[in-house]
Amino acid sequence: MSWRIFIFLLLSVPAFAQIPSPKIQIGPERITLQDALVITLTIYGSDYKIDDFPELAGFERGKRILTHGEAIVDGKKVQVHTLLKHYTPIEVGEFYIPSFEIEVNDIPVKSEPVKILVQEDAETEFEDLGIEVDEADFVVESSKSSVFVGEGVKIRLSFYVSSKNTVNWQFPDDIGDQVERLAKLLKPDNCLESRNIIRSIPEREKVIKGKKYLIYDLFEAVYYPLNTISLNIPPLSLKMKKEESGIATLKSKSRIVKVKELPPHPLRDKVPVGVFRLKESLEGLSHKQTGETFNYTLTVEGQGNMDVINFSKNISDKNLDFYESGVRKDQEGGKLAGSKTFQYKVLPKVAGEYDFGTYYTLITFNVQTEKYDTLSALRHIQVDGNTIVSKNNLIKDIYSGIESLSTDENAINLRSFLRFFANFILVFMVMVLIYIYKRK
Repeated sequence: MSWRIFIFLLLSVPAFAQIPSPKIQIGPERITLQDALVITLTIYGSDYKIDDFPELAGFERGKRILTHGEAIVDGKKVQVHTLLKHYTPIEVGEFYIPSFEIEVNDIPVKSEPVKILVQEDAETEFEDLGIEVDEADFVVESSKSSVFVGEGVKIRLSFYVSSKNTVNWQFPDDIGDQVERLAKLLKPDNCLESRNIIRSIPEREKVIKGKKYLIYDLFEAVYYPLNTISLNIPPLSLKMKKEESGIATLKSKSRIVKVKELPPHPLRDKVPVGVFRLKESLEGLSHKQTGETFNYTLTVEGQGNMDVINFSKNISDKNLDFYESGVRKDQEGGKLAGSKTFQYKVLPKVAGEYDFGTYYTLITFNVQTEKYDTLSALRHIQVDGNTIVSKNNLIKDIYSGIESLSTDENAINLRSFLRFFANFILVFMVMVLIYIYKRK
């Protein structure tokens, strides 16, 4: 009888939440020379100490970012620390990053090996490289001479000067005001704008018809036309300081970007336009249990307006529940390329095999093939366990127990007293059992 009471009391004592182990993630797996590779180290718990991040062949170590937050683990709040280490690629190519270890609280945390593909920045080259440029010139460039409705076109205003030029050209004090006036003249009324605010004027080089030029980019933006009205860029003027004659006015040539209508489709006015890819990430193995939530991540990447990328929010059914837990867009102003990540909590309710492609699809228009594409999720899961018929049956639901929580101070004190009393009885019973054992 004494042993039964002992076991009962032992099982009655609340278990402590098990803190998840630290984890390392590396990505994205496909970047350009202008992008950064990021190693993400996630640590759970209040206190931590870590070793430094590793050196990676083919990459230069960059900035480190630290953020703090909270997560719910087994119904209890746990502190979460996220460290992001940025790496800048040195050259193009495919790089194999072998498994490495970072010590967290003197315990090694191991990464998975990964292959990273570094490509040239597709946005650095403009379509019209055969432009006519004088020894010193003000040039308007466009990434394409024609686009579809909704497709992005990058417009750039730059000052070109020959590397053999002997005249001392300088930017006047009002160059910032000039650029803002030019931006207003340039912006089409029928377009959405994504502008790169240039705070310091960079210098780059380009060879045109065998002659080397130094180029200073003054303005850069991507425009997404909303209808088939062409983008008419008028001649623009730029005032520069010239060594001998003081102020010189340079004039750009006019430019037209034609806009083509999308082919007929029931969703023609709603589909994202560009070139897109779909990537997925599933927490743990594909074998799941009913009532146990897991994380699922969808990322759309490519070239196009990421603001218009969205998935349906009402996709839960009798088999699976989906809760959107976060959305992150990574697309800098003035960039055609970018990505958008959707994070979900998934709750299986009925045993069976499920294809996520039946829940997540995205219809797009591919400007390379000039056809409509349907991007579908490829992950699938096998679910075992009893059917969840109501929220009272949930095992580890993200909302489990929320309806029974009380903010009443007396209720909190009563729970504390009962926990103390249970621990006291447990200790007392152990002492009694020891006493009985010695008497025998």
